[in-house]
Amino acid sequence: MIPTGRIRQAPAELLDQEVLGRRFEWEMHHLLRHYQWIELAHLDEYLRMELLDHDTAATIRRRLLDLTADRVTAERSSAMSDALFALERCVHDGLTEKAAAWHVDRSRNDVQACAQLMLGRERLLGVAAAVRGLARAARKVATRHDRSVMPGYTQHQTAQAITFGFYLAALAEAATTSAESLHALYDSINLSPLGAGAFAGLELPWDRAVLAEALGFAGPQPHALTAVASRAWVSRIAAELSVLGTTLSRFLTDLIWWSGSSCRFLDLPDELAGISSVMPHKRNFPVLERARGMSGHLVGLSVDLMIGQRNTGYTNLVEVSKESTRFLEDLFSLCGTMLALTEQVVRRLRFQHARAARAVRGELLAASTVANRLTLEHGIPARTAQVVVGAWILAATQELGSGDDLTPDLLTADGLAKAAADQGHPLPVNEVWLRTLLDAEASVARRRTSGSTRPEEIHRLLEGVDLRLAAVARQATAQTVRLSTAWHRTSGLKAGDAA
Repeated sequence: MIPTGRIRQAPAELLDQEVLGRRFEWEMHHLLRHYQWIELAHLDEYLRMELLDHDTAATIRRRLLDLTADRVTAERSSAMSDALFALERCVHDGLTEKAAAWHVDRSRNDVQACAQLMLGRERLLGVAAAVRGLARAARKVATRHDRSVMPGYTQHQTAQAITFGFYLAALAEAATTSAESLHALYDSINLSPLGAGAFAGLELPWDRAVLAEALGFAGPQPHALTAVASRAWVSRIAAELSVLGTTLSRFLTDLIWWSGSSCRFLDLPDELAGISSVMPHKRNFPVLERARGMSGHLVGLSVDLMIGQRNTGYTNLVEVSKESTRFLEDLFSLCGTMLALTEQVVRRLRFQHARAARAVRGELLAASTVANRLTLEHGIPARTAQVVVGAWILAATQELGSGDDLTPDLLTADGLAKAAADQGHPLPVNEVWLRTLLDAEASVARRRTSGSTRPEEIHRLLEGVDLRLAAVARQATAQTVRLSTAWHRTSGLKAGDAA
């Protein structure tokens, strides 16, 4: 029989249907396997403590492995709405008195906390794998565009020439950093709550280190109260995914802008495009807007998860924790979809080389180069050189007609010499020298510092990304193998066997 303590009435119909019943179904869908795994680990400990004999333990083990969501759900009633109680009833019915010690000195608190963390770490590995996939996609496409020149922007104004490969290398680097953070977070939260009991520990000599190893954890959570009450792992995952979403939103915003009619540097295949019913001439890319919109949900859900825990006593309110983490699965699901869409976009982007190159040639993007050369080649003090270039550009602008734009070809060596003379610096310059400096496409190769848009530097950075991704992949493999090995060892099943 399942103990009911001082409770004599079943839950109210509203509570049962709208809260308890839905939670039961959710746990059957997401946590049943983890509950089975935990039960099997506990079973081995009962054997070690000689509270069960081997035959009884073998019977319980078979019943645990045979459990299905339908069978456990069949044991649910409004009077027994907890998934663990229903699971216990499924296994316990028909057992002999030799099984009397099964579930002695057990609490649902640490079991539920443990199962939720086990689910969370699996979802975290899934998201991290998707982030690595995005990083690899960006890295691959960046290599193809190491010389695809385009305008670079600051404050939404053209500033310097860059390459599309340089930009995508930034995305690859950001995604790699996120993957590293997610796998490091996995290692830091992979500590078992099991054995903490309700929140103050258990009375039998459970070997918490053995339990942790049986479940694929690196070890037990040191403090019993922290083990069942903290839920900090939820907030930390949400925070990481919120940062990831914010970062990708910024990249997606650029892609939306650059694919719009004001730039048209980027295009996507028809299956990723859409048209307006009112303006059929428009070529829209809703996939970019959807992915960016999803990034906002990551921030919102992160705040929701945090607020759910705020003002909750640390001495553990179990049901508050369940309610506050209601949308954790939504967070993982949305993040996975956002990453999949973004990766698809990156892999299938079509860069409009000619249009981007024309934009670069038509913009004054090398003014800083001219100022640098005035100092390095003609000895004009750096700040004065900047004043000279500014006066030169202003004078050329004032000569333009209404509505005309200043382009590099309208700047002359004579105008530069006059601006320098006005500052007391005679300047022997010629048009050939000036045209070379104003060649914005050539300015890409002038960048010498590490991490710059120079093609050689892009490749060097991407080689570093490769090494980091390889290291993260090895870490991911070790984490995954630890889980699969622990499951097969604890369950006694071989790879491919049904649970």
